[in-house]
Amino acid sequence: MRMSALELDPTLLEALRTLALHDVEFVIVADVAEAIHNHGGFVSSLAIVPGRYGRNVERLNNALQAMDAEPGIGGTPAGTRFDPRRTDLREVAPCSFITRHVEIDVNFEPPGTGGYQDLFDDASRIELAPAVRPLVAAPEDLERIARGAAPAVPYAQPPAALPPELDEQYPTAADIRAGRPTRT
Repeated sequence: MRMSALELDPTLLEALRTLALHDVEFVIVADVAEAIHNHGGFVSSLAIVPGRYGRNVERLNNALQAMDAEPGIGGTPAGTRFDPRRTDLREVAPCSFITRHVEIDVNFEPPGTGGYQDLFDDASRIELAPAVRPLVAAPEDLERIARGAAPAVPYAQPPAALPPELDEQYPTAADIRAGRPTRT
């Protein structure tokens, strides 16, 4: 266990405390994880990869309810009703929530990963503040997620070789082999 020298926004820490109080199993990814590993950076929201088993999803729903979560992004509510008691987040993820603390992005299986268990294997538990010790994705896993989220680049092939344009004034190889006159 190591203590991070990074000072995080108190509202972000409160969101992490709320998740911990509800025993939600998750790994932090994206901006917050990058900032923790790089000892600084701009953080606009908290992105997590929760365990997808039923009891954990129920705990996450309860934590979101405790934070007055509603679907939305960029501070703008989505305009849809959200009842965490009746919503299976596994069916709507990836999704984002506006809470009274921070925006929380939930994705059970980010691109390039197998989800929580895959990230858990190499994640580190880092103490960010007293009683706040979340699992933070390893830098290699963050790179894997970034590569998996990058738009697909079509396989670049060199241009097909074009046949040379025939020049009327020069004989072709076929003319020479056929014994045709090479000068006119």
